[in-house]
Amino acid sequence: MMKRGHKRRVIRHNAALIAVLCLIFTAGLLTASMLALSQSGTFTVAAHVELQRSMLIAEGAATRIQYLLAADRKLNPNDKPGEVDYTNFEYDRYLADGVEHTIDYYGEKISFAVTDAVSGWDMSSSGYQSVLNMIANQEEAGDDVVELTEQVSHRLGDYLDSDDNIRDYGMEAADYEDAGFKPLPRNEAMQFREELLYIEGFTELFPLDVNGRLSSIRLITPEDTGTLSGNVSLFTADRQMIDLQCDLSEDELDTVMDALERWKKDKELLSDTLDEELLSKLKSKFSTVESGAYTIMLSAPADNPRAFRKLVFSYDGFEVDGPEEQMIRYLEWNFL
Repeated sequence: MMKRGHKRRVIRHNAALIAVLCLIFTAGLLTASMLALSQSGTFTVAAHVELQRSMLIAEGAATRIQYLLAADRKLNPNDKPGEVDYTNFEYDRYLADGVEHTIDYYGEKISFAVTDAVSGWDMSSSGYQSVLNMIANQEEAGDDVVELTEQVSHRLGDYLDSDDNIRDYGMEAADYEDAGFKPLPRNEAMQFREELLYIEGFTELFPLDVNGRLSSIRLITPEDTGTLSGNVSLFTADRQMIDLQCDLSEDELDTVMDALERWKKDKELLSDTLDEELLSKLKSKFSTVESGAYTIMLSAPADNPRAFRKLVFSYDGFEVDGPEEQMIRYLEWNFL
């Protein structure tokens, strides 16, 4: 009897020990899971906080840059982008030329580039047809490109006109409703450049850039702001635009694109990298004079990558004493 009782006690003790060990193991797993979740949450929150902080820094730096531009224009009112020898100055120059700059904003290094806001194809109600015709009529345009330009032309026409007649490839209210885009179409002039994203097939002709922007298309300015008219800035023109406007050979196009890149990266004068005839041909179609309206993109410097929300904005330039009525009217303001 004593042996049986002793055996039962041993069994009960062993069972209790196993239960305790299971409880400890379970508690360990729960603790490890909580630590992992906490660590993951910390990383996520830290990145989110840093992005939020970068937005505040970018906004402050944007204001400083605008006054740097105003001061440069005050000191050097007649200088033209692409013709300024940066090495002749003891301070940095700020022109609408696409050159990358870096500033220290209260201990934060920020990279930015300034370009002219008069850039990209004019796809307003008065300009889109001539652009599409130019693309369709280029020598290398295949049947698929010609057909696509016709489709986009019809859809843009239906989007802008005030009637309900549907062109061959067009779309009207019922089609947009089926696509989930009610109450489109606008049936009047577009108010925003990004409305073009609703036009089926448009981005096949004019793809978004690396930042997801329609940078190849000219901004449509808000009401009560200046219009962006005139020749496109040479320093924002892409290869397709230069090809269509200037009718250059492939070798000449390569030379031009290389010269523009060397200007933006190394500040090599265009007069040193392009012959006079080719440069003259470019200037006959594109502008090398600032319009007074600017587009600026801010980002983290390439040599100091970090969580940073890019900021791109466009505005009408102002003098060093500040904008009219001390109010800046932005043509565009986007965090990317």
